[in-house]
Amino acid sequence: MVLSHEDERTHPYWYARVVQIFHVNVEHRGHGTLPCTPPTRIDCLFVRWFRRDVSPAGWAAKRLQRLEFFDEDSLPDAFGFLDPNSVVRGVHLIPAFNFETTNTLLGPTFARKKSDSCEEHSDWRFYYVNIFVDRDMFMRFRGGGVGHKATRDWDEFLQREGHDEAGSNSSDSEEGVEGEGSESEDDDGGLEVDEEQDGQGDEDVEDRVIADDGEELDDDVLAQEGYGAL
Repeated sequence: MVLSHEDERTHPYWYARVVQIFHVNVEHRGHGTLPCTPPTRIDCLFVRWFRRDVSPAGWAAKRLQRLEFFDEDSLPDAFGFLDPNSVVRGVHLIPAFNFETTNTLLGPTFARKKSDSCEEHSDWRFYYVNIFVDRDMFMRFRGGGVGHKATRDWDEFLQREGHDEAGSNSSDSEEGVEGEGSESEDDDGGLEVDEEQDGQGDEDVEDRVIADDGEELDDDVLAQEGYGAL
């Protein structure tokens, strides 16, 4: 996987399968009759690109990111060359066995490995990105990993993913509870229920540990670092 270069910040990574590894000896000639520079070796990867499926995925959707190969109608986007230094790390992909294989994406090609599919000239329809394959991979998608400087500007996006939606749902539920309480005031004893709830709330406040002046609780530190949801 490599860092995403899309204008819209929807996902931090692009995914590709390495087909071949090449190196090229390059000589550069300047203007006029200047001699060529000494040969310089440049390594490159020939890759077959994946694209993300449009269905919901991520922490909020509680589903792994799902990938698919480009089809023959998008051949300019299906293959390309990469600088090996741009690769973030290898990815463990899990075939989506439920969707089986298809031969409609690409015809016979050396870019397809024989072990990719149980059928000749076929590809798995979808793949899942296994973000739980190891701790480093998990933090690449959780954000805040130690040493993950390349994706530091994505940390806020990754840590916020799913929480905004959850916050809106909780606020809606609170509004619903308040509405029920206002209606119950017309009933006899509705006021007593509110008083009991207020009393319980006071007890919860008293039981909560409160930091002294200049002291910072461990829970607050973890929340600031983005680990409050773990």
